[in-house]
Formats: sequence, structure tokens, C-alpha cells
Amino acid sequence: MMKIDPELLQALEIFKHFFDLIHQPMAIIDKEGKYIYYNQESAELDGYSMEQAIGKPMLKVYPNLKKEDSTMLQALHGKEYQDTYQTYFNHVGKLVDYQHTTVPLYNHEKAIIGAVEIGRNLSNVRQLQDQVFRLNRKLYQNKEQPLPEIIFASKKMQEVIDQTNILGSNDVPVLIVGETGTGKELFARLIHQTSHRRDKAFISLNCSALPTTLIESTLFGTVKGAFTGAENRQGYLELANGGTLFLDELNTMPLEMQSKLLRFLQEKTYWPLGGNKEQHADVRIVAAMNESPAELLKSGKMRSDLFYRLNVGLIKLPALRERQEDIPVLARYFIDKHKTDVNLVITGISEHALQQLMSAPWPGNVRMLENAIVRSMVLQNEPGELQQIVLDDELFDLPSPSPQEEAKLEKPNIKEITGNLTEQVENYEKQLIVDALNQANGKIITAAKLLNVSRTTLQYKVKKYNIQMGVIDS
Repeated sequence: MMKIDPELLQALEIFKHFFDLIHQPMAIIDKEGKYIYYNQESAELDGYSMEQAIGKPMLKVYPNLKKEDSTMLQALHGKEYQDTYQTYFNHVGKLVDYQHTTVPLYNHEKAIIGAVEIGRNLSNVRQLQDQVFRLNRKLYQNKEQPLPEIIFASKKMQEVIDQTNILGSNDVPVLIVGETGTGKELFARLIHQTSHRRDKAFISLNCSALPTTLIESTLFGTVKGAFTGAENRQGYLELANGGTLFLDELNTMPLEMQSKLLRFLQEKTYWPLGGNKEQHADVRIVAAMNESPAELLKSGKMRSDLFYRLNVGLIKLPALRERQEDIPVLARYFIDKHKTDVNLVITGISEHALQQLMSAPWPGNVRMLENAIVRSMVLQNEPGELQQIVLDDELFDLPSPSPQEEAKLEKPNIKEITGNLTEQVENYEKQLIVDALNQANGKIITAAKLLNVSRTTLQYKVKKYNIQMGVIDS
């Protein structure tokens, strides 16, 4: 039996169960380079069995591996690797895209006693990336697209749209800033459709969805041999040539990629990954972020030169709570949009439901509003106007009932009841629910808290007793 450093063994005993449950490739070696932990995910990734690795030196398990190429063995000499990207052919000849973090392990005397590596298999991400690219290429062979439909009634949104139309007709980079759900991609499409590039491609890339190396290969393309398994592939810049490239969540793009993007903005040239020839692309960049540029610059998460380059055209999208007059027209639009998706015929929206929409804070903005309306349409049990908006209390920071509100429930106002015991109990329960809903101004979430039941339970009982949410009376 191999001898393991006592501190390392103790730590492994404490955390082993947790390691087994995280379902990510993970391995630990001792200071001799022998595996003391090697989970099933690592085994599946590398084409080995756990039994082939545990207790054996890494260089025995991987006979073709060189010591200087092993991040784990290098970590035994104090090196650290964070979010390192590698591609290799595993034991059974399968190409693996792998991102990992590898660090040395120290004892209480600060001496290295081993190394740990936790990773992520990006092979499926790479395959999905290739599929998305192929679909994009087919999609934009037919580049004619209608103007995006933006629903509004407020003066504030009219001003933003007027500004967008002006920027769209001028061929400059644009930065769109707004909270999640405010419609940043919608405005990026409006910029494209009001520009002279409208007949060319509009390509969208979410920068938070891919690791650094995949962002680079996605944007700039690859040349065969650039890395293990690399083939000649077009990048999005080549695919969008003559058109618009929309970079969503730019604030998540690593700094090293920001510098390469800046160079393209300045020169309109780029180098494919592994290429030896500079390429040119006539592409307009529209970027979006859901964080304050000032905070990003202050924290160093965004290059100031990139920001100022993009800031030629800046569009700030207001949150839904800042333009409440848009809520009624959006509500009616979404009801009409989804009326064929539900079994009941929903003809409009009641004043009570509309008041619910107007009083909610909508942290997820228009997207959240749409989801709430669709959910409420599905849960309604009678045709006609939408009577009640079913809000998700976990997404809304609603206050708990006050002691005074709770005290009101202690002596409910019970109407005279008749009938057998079951009917009396049901009438009593129905009256409690009606009183709670009245106190909560019709808000299911608040009423559920008053009654100390779950929202789902209360919704079921409202349907059971056919309580009309729009016209609750006592």
C-alpha cells in the first residue's frame, strides 16, 4: 500500500465525498507524482479506468506524456495554472478539448505535498460551436430580415429609438448598455437593419458562453495544425464580412481578447488562430453589456481604450421600472402574441391584473414580464380577460407580512355557514383565503405568506373554490 502524506490523506478523507459529487474531471497526485484520487469523470475523459490510475505514477499511466508537458507534475514545482485550455488525443484516440485549473497543495509548513486539478470537458461545447457556425452560415445565405418589432408608448423609449436610428445610419461602432432583459439584441438588430449593411449578415456571439480560446477561434477562425485537431475553419468575422457582428455580454470577455478586438476595430485586420497571413474584414461591431461601464473600468475588467473606441455610439436602455407607461401596451402585446399557445381564449387584461403588473419591480425587465404573463395565461381557469398575474416570489423581493397583518388573521370575519361538516370546513377555508387575498390586495404571494402556505397550494385552492381574483369581496 502506498504511503501518503498524513496531511494530504486527512484532507482527502474530509473532502472525498464532495469530490465524488461534483461530477467534473478531477485528480490529485502526491509529491511523487502518483495518483491518490482520480474520479470517474477523469477516467471517462481519458479513456482509462479508475483502477488503472489510482496508486500509479502519472508517467506510467500516460507513457507518451513528457514531464515538462504535464501541468500537474509542473505544479509539484510550484507552478499554478488557471483556466488553462488544452487539446489532446486521449488513450483511445478521441480528441478532447479540456479546460482546467491546476495548483500545488501545501502542508502547514508551506511545503508542497501534492497537486490537484479540476477541469471541464469542452468537447461538446466545441461540437455545438461548429453546429452553430454551420447553421449561421446557412441562415445568412438569405439575409433579408424585417425590422425588429419594439413595443413602447413612453417618450423615453421614443428618444432611445430615435438615437438608435441615427446611429444605425452612421457606420460607427456602437455600445449598448442595459440590464438583463431590456432587449439589447433587439436594438442591435435595429441598428443593423437601419444601416447600409442591412442586406448583409447579422451575426451574434455571446461572449460569456465560451472560454477564451474558443472565443478567439470562433471570432478569427483557425488554420489546420494551429493546435491538436484544428482544421481550416472560418471565423465569425469572415462570416459577417460586409455586415454586423453583435458581441453580447462584452463585459465577460477576457482582457487578452479585448486587446485583439481593439486591434481589429482600429485596423479592420486580424490573424486566424495558427495562421501566418493577416486577414481583412469589413465588419461593423455592435457590443452590449449588462454592467456599468464606469464600474468595469474602475475594476479593471474592461480596457479603457476599447471602451472609448466603442463609445463612439452609446445607447443606454432604460429598465422597465423606469418606463412604466410601456407596461400596459407590452402586456396586451404579449397576450396577443401567446394567445394561441394556451387552451383558454384570453381576450385582454383586467384592471386588477394590470395593477399587479404596474406595481411589480421587474428585475428581469421585459423578458421577465413576458414570462409572467404567459405563466398567468396558462394557469387561468376561465376564458375572458386575464384576471390574476402569478408572480414568482423567489424572483421578487417582496416584504414579509407585518405583525399587524398577521394579527388580522387570528380572528377572521366568518360569514354564517350552513351544511354538513365538510361543507362548513370548505366554506371556512374559502373565507380565510378571500380575507387574506383582500388584505394582500389580490397578490397571491403575499396572501400565501399570510396564510402560511405555499404559493402553489394557494393557487390550487383559489381554483378549487372558483375565487374570482379580479372581483374579490368579503
